[in-house]
Amino acid sequence: MILTANRIRRRGKQKEPTLALVSLRLPKYVVDHFRLNSKHTQEMRRVLTEYVDNLEHSRLEEDESDR
Repeated sequence: MILTANRIRRRGKQKEPTLALVSLRLPKYVVDHFRLNSKHTQEMRRVLTEYVDNLEHSRLEEDESDR
């Protein structure tokens, strides 16, 4: 941050939503599987996000079929 004339200059609005930092305990074999990839945290995020997105999509389909 740079202070100029009583103003703080900050970065602009994020292009993507900010991420929440979480601590998560996983079985060793799961962590070992993801660590085979050099960007293991990014891959974990991708898998979890895809899983939740698919859940949301299936819920929407169920709601529409109930009508």
